[in-house]
Amino acid sequence: MSSEEPWSRLLWIKQKYPDNYTDPDFIRFMEKMKQKREGPPIIDYDFDQIRKDSLKFYNIFLNSSFIYIVFTLIYYYKTDARYLAGSITLITMLVSTHKNKELTSLLNIKSSFIIIFTLLTLSPVLRSLSMTTASDSIWTVSFWINILYILTCATSSLSPSPHKEDIIKHEASIFYDIKDHSNNKPSNLATNLLLANVAMLASRLNTTTDVFCFLLIAIQVNIILPRIINISHVKVASTSSMIVYLFVGITIGYRITLIFLISSVSYIIFMPKLFHYWQVHYRRRDYEILDLWDPRTPVVDVE
Repeated sequence: MSSEEPWSRLLWIKQKYPDNYTDPDFIRFMEKMKQKREGPPIIDYDFDQIRKDSLKFYNIFLNSSFIYIVFTLIYYYKTDARYLAGSITLITMLVSTHKNKELTSLLNIKSSFIIIFTLLTLSPVLRSLSMTTASDSIWTVSFWINILYILTCATSSLSPSPHKEDIIKHEASIFYDIKDHSNNKPSNLATNLLLANVAMLASRLNTTTDVFCFLLIAIQVNIILPRIINISHVKVASTSSMIVYLFVGITIGYRITLIFLISSVSYIIFMPKLFHYWQVHYRRRDYEILDLWDPRTPVVDVE
């Protein structure tokens, strides 16, 4: 049967083909897939990308630790939160000005005032939010929320490994015109976890000013700055590592810092190699016909 447009793997869309139409390349495609099933991996797993993702996960962990560094400085060492907030705000403004020359636009100014007004309104509420809860319970819940926050950031920002659907699409593109209709919108779960963690820790602070400054610092360090700069950049990652290791060395001890440093270096060097070896040699590569013909989400063609 001849047609101006080639047959496509689309559901819920009327094409110029009968419902019982069978594509001539279908048998040839399935024979090729059968040959590939027991052969080497169809898609090579990029070791450089795996290494970059491992470093990105490490940098996400470092970036999340700044919440506890700032909290420790304010809560235990009685550091003036106003100086800390002013310094972080100045750094954020300088970085934003360097990245965006139109920083003083009306939209950015309006957004800044909304954030500040919201923090000023919520600070007195957050300060007395969980005063009846024991501090040990706050530390425990905060720890697990931070773990979930790190994992959520990692799963939403790291490059996904090829799944069997991707492998099938890769092979099917030889014969069919298959388009990627996936939705890659970022999730707000990580931001909600961050705000919940910060709100719980803020309830332990003594004054409303400390709460406001702590919230402002947390939002700038973990939400605003990661969207402006690349936290995996060599200079940014080196600065973050130096600050974290120096703080751990001063507060806990350099023996613990050395153990932490050795563990981090071992993770950076060996984990990408182990993960790449598992992806290549032990990852299952099962192919099913339904994976090719039944998409997970409906494909709607809006004209």
